[in-house]
Amino acid sequence: MPIIDHDIRKINKYFITPDYLHINSKEYFYRIEKILDYGIKLVQFRSKNLSILDYAYISKKLYILCKKYNALYIINDKKNFDENTYCDGIQLTSENLIFELNTLIYKNYLLIGSCHNALEVQICNRINTNFILISPIKNTKSKKGIGWKEFKRLCKFSKNPVFALGGLNFENDLPTAIMNGAVGVAASSYIYNLIKST
Repeated sequence: MPIIDHDIRKINKYFITPDYLHINSKEYFYRIEKILDYGIKLVQFRSKNLSILDYAYISKKLYILCKKYNALYIINDKKNFDENTYCDGIQLTSENLIFELNTLIYKNYLLIGSCHNALEVQICNRINTNFILISPIKNTKSKKGIGWKEFKRLCKFSKNPVFALGGLNFENDLPTAIMNGAVGVAASSYIYNLIKST
């Protein structure tokens, strides 16, 4: 049951977890707790490699950890919601947006849209998400970046606060992201790898 007590526009760092691997479980939780202790107040559990039940099991543990540090906890993909209501919000995938889920069932939760183009931003405007991610800004291993110019254009089109994602890090890219219309930067491996191993 969500406790939404943060103003999203005052949060400028959004941490998205790497995939969970059972063999690195202790290290995984250690690093995420260190990230929370560092002051991150917005965390998404993204792990595409898990079954829905395994995702729910790990997710509940992360939810409890996030609540310990008064951080907002977001699950990824609406398919995980039925087995995992221990969260403050849901990061909707591009596929979720295309099929335009009935958002009324999520009215007590934050809704976040994953956007890569104007159509997806428009859908988020229509279903009134709380904020969106626009990605990828820079080139990543699997995707070509849209660049800051296109990001700025999509930001202007959005009615919702925007986080920039894709090949970014908080320290170097946050000022540029804000200058181009974002409220903050989302990152995964950058911040996860800043934490030293146990």
